[in-house]
Amino acid sequence: MVVTAQSSSCELQTEVQTSVLESQRQTWKARGHAKEKWLERALAEPVKNPDEGEKRALWIRHALEIVKCAQQEVRYEAALLDAYTAHLSALEMSLMAASESKLGVGSAEQRV
Repeated sequence: MVVTAQSSSCELQTEVQTSVLESQRQTWKARGHAKEKWLERALAEPVKNPDEGEKRALWIRHALEIVKCAQQEVRYEAALLDAYTAHLSALEMSLMAASESKLGVGSAEQRV
């Protein structure tokens, strides 16, 4: 019965996490969309003089560098998460195999 209580608790926690994750995903998506629109409007504004054109070009180069660094950081974090997910899957398989072998041994002992 302890396993059932833990299972239902885990399922509830997973449902809550999924709900929170979806909410956060929608928030980030909306923020990203708003930033894209702002950028489109800002870049659509005509340059009024050569100095402003130089400032804009510098700002664009700087912003592009920031975006590329962020993309690189996200790729790194994703690689770490992939490795950790693989590790957890291996642990799960080992534990499931151990559980099944214990259940098999136990039921064979009960029959004898």
